[in-house]
Amino acid sequence: YVMKHTYEKPVITVDAGMAEGVYAASGTENTASISYSEGSVTADWGTSGQVTFSLDLSTANLSQLTVILTFNMDITGGWGSNSNAQASGRQLSLYWYSAPTSAEITVQANGTIKDLEITGATCTNA
Repeated sequence: YVMKHTYEKPVITVDAGMAEGVYAASGTENTASISYSEGSVTADWGTSGQVTFSLDLSTANLSQLTVILTFNMDITGGWGSNSNAQASGRQLSLYWYSAPTSAEITVQANGTIKDLEITGATCTNA
């Protein structure tokens, strides 16, 4: 007996009504929303400076947490709260093996530093 299989081309559909939480069981997504404060300028050198933000991570899964912050301008660096941090373009990636429930993050940028603000934040667990 020979079983024949007819190839069926996969179809991908997008359902705008799907909630992100559908994928929460995969172990790679963290559907918690983190909140953050407005920035506080801690250094203004005219053409560059530093701003400190407070992050509330209390609703996130704190184990092996990666937070990616997006800003309204390019940043040159960022650090804080014992995270492993890496800046690239307008994004700062922060990684903790075991994250705190809140974090103070300092971000450095060129330009009018008082205008630096967070425009988005995502978190995932590795």
